[in-house]
Amino acid sequence: MVDKKKKIVVFDLWETLIFGTEDSAISIFYQDITGEEISPEQQKRCLLIAETEPARFLERFFENVTPSQTSSMLLSLKNPRSPLKEKIIQKFRALMDNDAREIRWVPGAMELLAALKKKYTLVVVSNLWAYQKEFLSHKLAVGDCFDRCLFSCDLGMDKNDILRQLGEILSADTRDMVYVGRSYEYDIVPAVNADISAIRITYENNMIFPEKITRMIEEELDGVAAPIARRSFVAQGGRRDVLLVIPPFYKLLGSHNNRLNMGAAFISSRLDSLHIPNRTYHCDSEPHENYVTRYQMVFNSVEFYDHLAGSEAFPAFEEYFRAHGSDTVFVTCGDILNPSFDSGNWDSSQKIAKIVRKVNPRAYIVAVGPEVGLASEDFDLIVHGEVESLLPAILENHQRGRINGGLLSEHGLKSLPPFRFETMATEISPPSLDTILWRRGCAGTCDFCRVAEINKGKIRCRPRAAVMEDIRIRYENYGIRNFYIIDANFTADKAMALEFCREVTEKFPGITWRVESRYDTLDVELLRSMKAAGCTHLKLGLENALSERHQVKTKRVSLAGAAEWIKVIQEVGINCVIYLMLGGKWFNRAQYEEMFANTKALRADGYTVSLYNPYPNTPAGISYEEWRQRRFTGSHLDIRLIDFWKIPIEVVEAFFNLEIEKGREDKMVRRFI
Repeated sequence: MVDKKKKIVVFDLWETLIFGTEDSAISIFYQDITGEEISPEQQKRCLLIAETEPARFLERFFENVTPSQTSSMLLSLKNPRSPLKEKIIQKFRALMDNDAREIRWVPGAMELLAALKKKYTLVVVSNLWAYQKEFLSHKLAVGDCFDRCLFSCDLGMDKNDILRQLGEILSADTRDMVYVGRSYEYDIVPAVNADISAIRITYENNMIFPEKITRMIEEELDGVAAPIARRSFVAQGGRRDVLLVIPPFYKLLGSHNNRLNMGAAFISSRLDSLHIPNRTYHCDSEPHENYVTRYQMVFNSVEFYDHLAGSEAFPAFEEYFRAHGSDTVFVTCGDILNPSFDSGNWDSSQKIAKIVRKVNPRAYIVAVGPEVGLASEDFDLIVHGEVESLLPAILENHQRGRINGGLLSEHGLKSLPPFRFETMATEISPPSLDTILWRRGCAGTCDFCRVAEINKGKIRCRPRAAVMEDIRIRYENYGIRNFYIIDANFTADKAMALEFCREVTEKFPGITWRVESRYDTLDVELLRSMKAAGCTHLKLGLENALSERHQVKTKRVSLAGAAEWIKVIQEVGINCVIYLMLGGKWFNRAQYEEMFANTKALRADGYTVSLYNPYPNTPAGISYEEWRQRRFTGSHLDIRLIDFWKIPIEVVEAFFNLEIEKGREDKMVRRFI
């Protein structure tokens, strides 16, 4: 034992400090052979096997279990002439490799151990299959984190027996020890029965909070907790930058997404304003502008989770991260600044976090966006809402858990520099750089909408000079002449919109642009100014084409009024595109047929059809539990939503055929196949 640190902290290992596959390689191997699970008695005996080499381990394993189904296996392993020997060993090695790929440190575990090791002797006690020692040592460097590793396979006794003899093994007084574990039954009770005081880690969102646990241990061993030391976001000797990752989403729907996540872009700008180097890796992009149709994505969504398991985007990111890793990683889940545009799935974001955690166990990983979940294995912090105003505190203190972001003020927006495209770590397709964000939020509070859920009706404007600078950078550096202005209600402030049109005409004559708004804020004079300034398409939300009583309370749009405005917009010379949603209520076939007839009668220039997505956390949404149970993807093009809302197939076909027939507003910029 190390004499300089008399007091001892004893840790359980599995599910307390590391986690991975639910079943061990040997358990899966045994079940494949026999169709049965290893009995507790067999497992207890086999955990004491000391052989680490796979073939020798299997021999000893079969000697201990020896049911009739495994006798031939034992004979084959013992006989070098057996044609089965190599097949058996190769199958077991493959299961071992899968085991090793999934095992990783719990977020905060390494930080906790590093802090405690300065003051206490650290010991780990664990039931461990002997074959697991090698990858625990080489991959996780477990031996470097502890002063002593006491494993069942080394000592020939299970964890409970080790705890009962711990004082003798360590030549120490158990009164100077504290045991830390997660399971009441398998950790706390055995420790207390061995006369060792115990602390139970109760995870909050599957995370370790090092400061909190350190205080608990200090109070137990020393009677007083030391003050918490503040820390910088920069790890000693680590990468002094932040990596922003946009996970694959449309690639899992058989397409891709070249447009930059606005939330990620503004986090990057905020980091620039703090003089913190940063890079952005866009997993969902491709260096071309050929896309499948939105209707095809509906069909492709059937295989979303199959693609999630096998998408090449994940190993491509892992290869990049191994070569250009970072100690601080932000992973998006949806776009907090343009949340009406599908771009987030929690499972996809979690998979990126798992890759980061396995490659760099010490990384500080943050999830941001409107689609973040309630809990995760690998994220240190989950932020639902805007994050820019919180960045200094997050990076300085390495906050953990799940928090709600605050809305960035207009004053804060003024201080943000333009996004630097040179920080992109993935290829850029110039036509996809057409998005320009002017205002955040919307005056509406529609109960289905992510914009409303996050902004609560509050609108904040970027300085018009900053918007013009965004246009200039794209205009001069990338040759962009057609822009998409992101503003949920462009015509809400007539005076501001007129000034925008005047300045665009003055500085960038000849450009064209598209924008969104609401029927209840339209104005003929403004529409004419928009047309003169280059506006080619105006997109308006109708949601469903039934009577006002079927529409959301904050946006009652009469069909007659909608038809009048569509005609006015067209007479001005602007193409009118109508957003429609199927679902939201359990309409009957007759109502859907009426809806389609009304939609065609509007004679709009284009239609964008979506399936109503009952997002958790919105007033019209379902619970997180039901969302996970139904395996929704987070897309408005998820075929599962057709079954959920009981939408007739003929209705779905009719609406999407109408969308394809009219063509998208960007059909001159992008090719749809």
